[in-house]
Amino acid sequence: MAFETITMRPITPLVGAKIENVDLNALTAAQETEIRQALIDRKVIVFRNQQLTPGRFADFMSLFGRPDDEDLEPVDGNPPNVGVIHIRPHEKQTINFWHMDHSFRADPAPKLGLYTKLLPECGGDTLFASLEAAYDGLADDMKERIAPLWAIHQVRPTQNSKRRYTEEEFKAMMARKTRHPLVGYNPQNGRKFLFVNTPVYLRYVDGMDAAESETLLDTLYRHVQRPEYSFRLVWRPGTLVVWENSHCLHYPVADYFPHERKLLRVAITGEPIEAVPAA
Repeated sequence: MAFETITMRPITPLVGAKIENVDLNALTAAQETEIRQALIDRKVIVFRNQQLTPGRFADFMSLFGRPDDEDLEPVDGNPPNVGVIHIRPHEKQTINFWHMDHSFRADPAPKLGLYTKLLPECGGDTLFASLEAAYDGLADDMKERIAPLWAIHQVRPTQNSKRRYTEEEFKAMMARKTRHPLVGYNPQNGRKFLFVNTPVYLRYVDGMDAAESETLLDTLYRHVQRPEYSFRLVWRPGTLVVWENSHCLHYPVADYFPHERKLLRVAITGEPIEAVPAA
């Protein structure tokens, strides 16, 4: 799609785009409209050389919905809807696998944004994969097989859990199981997507034998990781990335120990995963 007020350069044929010739501190209404459309089209959009305060970061993300409160206690004087992902010197990053945030919720965050604060000299890249492209790449017999299936998602402790939830909240979340369709439907563009996540959160296919469920979900999870569905982002100072969390997986690369890395994060208020409409 051609845009009139922004420059969009695809990163790969199937996913990702760089948005150029914009200042996120001074967007016009037309630019805001085209940025929203670029995200629908490309799943992940990247802005470089942006100088933003935490408050302005949250204001920009409100283009895509209402930013949720993030950390249990605000960090660095940030607004409560601006969280911090901070790996300190000599701390090992342990969330180094393909995953989606919040699939254990009935209403996962549909969109997420990250903005750089502190970066290692090199390393700490993030990979993004499109679940729409991954669905399109399935064989027809697999699409037919998984069309009616639903799967159970459940939260597990991660490196960021204590920062975002009280002990009581997390215990309640651990006890809750959430059911989502294995094939979702995106009403914004009419496309289907493969709604899978890491086994940390995606537990089993509802109503399926345990061994068969594990084999199927492992096959689909590995399928999403094929290189043609993804791209690798190299962070730089002033980089901001927005992605459709419920239509993507991402992989934070943990290769920069013992150095420090700090990003700001804004999550948009959750939305349910729609099943494919009946014919």
